[in-house]
Amino acid sequence: MGSKIKVMLVDRREILREGLTAILERDPDIEVIATFGSGTEAMDQVGLLNPDIVITEAEMPEEVYVDLTQRIKEIPSHTKIMVLTHAKQESALFRALRLGARAYLTKHIGVDDLISSVHRVHTGEVIISAPMAAKMLDEFVLLEEKKDTGSADQETNLSKRELEVLQLVAAGTTNKEVAEELFISENTVKGHLSRILEKMNVRNRQQAVVMAMEKGIIKTTPKSKPSS
Repeated sequence: MGSKIKVMLVDRREILREGLTAILERDPDIEVIATFGSGTEAMDQVGLLNPDIVITEAEMPEEVYVDLTQRIKEIPSHTKIMVLTHAKQESALFRALRLGARAYLTKHIGVDDLISSVHRVHTGEVIISAPMAAKMLDEFVLLEEKKDTGSADQETNLSKRELEVLQLVAAGTTNKEVAEELFISENTVKGHLSRILEKMNVRNRQQAVVMAMEKGIIKTTPKSKPSS
């Protein structure tokens, strides 16, 4: 028999950590090498313990979850992430996948299915629970439809500062005037505009303004420029 699959558990609830440990170690090929009640603790130890799999909850605070998964991704090892969750929102699923999770499973999963999932993830599979997989497919179809119509949603892509710059551009201001209005340099303005065009997938500022107005993410009535 080969070496055991080393698993690290990260969950705020002690009773759940103990329960998962008991379940997983029913399988003679799985060993729970450590459990942690916080992502911070886990981040400090994951590099030292070098687990094959980290099973974590999706409901931990955003900044801790991001730090934990990013730290795991940076470690040059075979460590894979599995997420157990109560959440059924598409946003939570996509966040987990973007951060490198290899499995996204609800906490209603059966014992045998959980053990099987650990083995499958360890061999390289990606597993998503059926209800969330259906939602993900629906989202992919929607994204393709948006691409076909050229109406991909850009509203959440622009930062607050980028929106401010775009609003001023819509008012007909020059880069210099935008810089003076926002107390930044012209080079910074140019950098913001470059990122705006890239995010909105347009070729020039005029196209960006038209698209933003159509989507209602900037005011449709341009602000009047002061007379010179």
